[in-house]
Amino acid sequence: MNSLNFNQQRVLILAPHADDETIGCGGIIQKFLKNNSSIRVVIASFVLGQYTKYKKKLAKYELYSGSERLKELQAAMQILGVADYHFLYTDTAMPMYHSRLDTIPKVDLVAKIESHIQEFQPTIVILPSKTKHQDHLVLHEAGITSCRPYFWNGSIFVYETDGEITFEPNLFLPLAEEELQVKMQALAAYQTQIGEECHPVHPKSIRIKAQFRGQAIYSEYAEAFQMIRLHG
Repeated sequence: MNSLNFNQQRVLILAPHADDETIGCGGIIQKFLKNNSSIRVVIASFVLGQYTKYKKKLAKYELYSGSERLKELQAAMQILGVADYHFLYTDTAMPMYHSRLDTIPKVDLVAKIESHIQEFQPTIVILPSKTKHQDHLVLHEAGITSCRPYFWNGSIFVYETDGEITFEPNLFLPLAEEELQVKMQALAAYQTQIGEECHPVHPKSIRIKAQFRGQAIYSEYAEAFQMIRLHG
């Protein structure tokens, strides 16, 4: 923790979907906000109408309401203390885009991310890791391109969600019990996305992962990140 300056930073967090920011960054968000830093969360894709989610116990897809998930996002952001959050694509702007970010020309996605970098002027950008989900892969790669040093040369971290293809953490952030509780409360706000107890999107799974990551630094809990670039 002593190697990372949390004070008066401007942190841009890119999330493929609403809940990824909480799963991977729910602890570090609290650290930055407690130290007079600014946070902007940018969610790449968000359904405002209806969409489906697979339910393992039922062995089928079920509909959920985008308006309900919007309320969940608002509740989660309030719990974490984040007031600045945005969407790159919604179904009103681009029908049938959800889980299809790979169909959007990369240059267009990069341009949207660049506009947030230019407007927000972050000192740190935190990207999603590469996972089995195509939206995560695409946003990770577009984020790396947007953060090329001759366009923007700040620090880059990668956070974990679930189903990582490759993730080699080299930055571990210890979490206090209170911080973990807030993170779990924020995730619990996403009721349309919570799976069974063994599902990675579940407060119990968040605690287990935090305990596992904490072992790397002899701490009770931690969040793990991959540091791509550190601008001192």
